[in-house]
Amino acid sequence: MAEPRPLVAMEGVGFRYGADVALADVDLVVAAGERLAILGPNGGGKSTLVRLLLGLLRPSEGEIRWPLTGRRPASGYVPQFSLFDRGFPLRVEEMVLQGRLGRRRSWKAPTAEDRELVAAALARLDLVPLRGAYLTELSGGELKRALVARALVAEPDLLVLDEPTASLDEASRRRLWELVAALPATTTVLLVTHDLAPETFRAGRAVLVDRRVESLALGELHRLPLLCGHRHG
Repeated sequence: MAEPRPLVAMEGVGFRYGADVALADVDLVVAAGERLAILGPNGGGKSTLVRLLLGLLRPSEGEIRWPLTGRRPASGYVPQFSLFDRGFPLRVEEMVLQGRLGRRRSWKAPTAEDRELVAAALARLDLVPLRGAYLTELSGGELKRALVARALVAEPDLLVLDEPTASLDEASRRRLWELVAALPATTTVLLVTHDLAPETFRAGRAVLVDRRVESLALGELHRLPLLCGHRHG
């Protein structure tokens, strides 16, 4: 069997918020198609790590390389907390359609294919009745489902889920994990979580992020005490 090809390599990466060190000396290689669980205490740097991978932050030290593609691949992102101004006059369908921009890497008018993919994502996440609703009209769970739909329509090579089940009811949680399980095997999925349940996300590997990154044995995760901190996350 061929060795998995590395999608991303972080070498000596660090990040600071002013004088506050969020991450230091991070070496991490993630393979194409890998399912990676990212665990750690509050403020340990988990969200900072994925924002670096998504290009939302630039490292203070070190280098991030993309050996497989030569550049950052098409990505989908479900943040723990919405980055949208809830008062901005944006409808659900319009927000989900934004997910197609990352795949095209340039602004063009939506195509028929774009709209078909958006319609399918809205249906899969039970959002069709809300397609014309403004974000300010949504509950927390409805907004989270819309963010999931936006990430999926990007047809991402890299999908980042940051505590994706927050605000979701049980039926929506099940639907989310069914959608993740149905993604192509080539899609790399990073899950930031405090609670790794084998019946939901089948991680192939797990790492602990607490300023630095270290590998974890999957069979020992239930014994790991994740203490809360108060640093930037």
